[in-house]
Amino acid sequence: DDSGDGRTSIKLGLGDFIFYSLLVSRAALYSFTTFAACTLVILTGLGSTLVLLSVYGKALPALPISIFLGVSFYLLTRILMEPWIETIFQHANYV
Repeated sequence: DDSGDGRTSIKLGLGDFIFYSLLVSRAALYSFTTFAACTLVILTGLGSTLVLLSVYGKALPALPISIFLGVSFYLLTRILMEPWIETIFQHANYV
């Protein structure tokens, strides 16, 4: 019987959504590839945080895993993937 104490619910603060949306919107300003990569890894980080929450059974911060993955993939996509994609589009090989 749940007495309404909130122990079985999952809550995210407004700050979590603000940081997620700032990172995704910054990625969207650069390119769709960077936007897609950041969105996917933020969702993956949030999912892994929820898995860790169910394993440990205590409150965990929602930002560290998602923001670390998001910033890492933002930089990797912007520095490594975008130049590679541009090169492929400039020198198209048809099969």
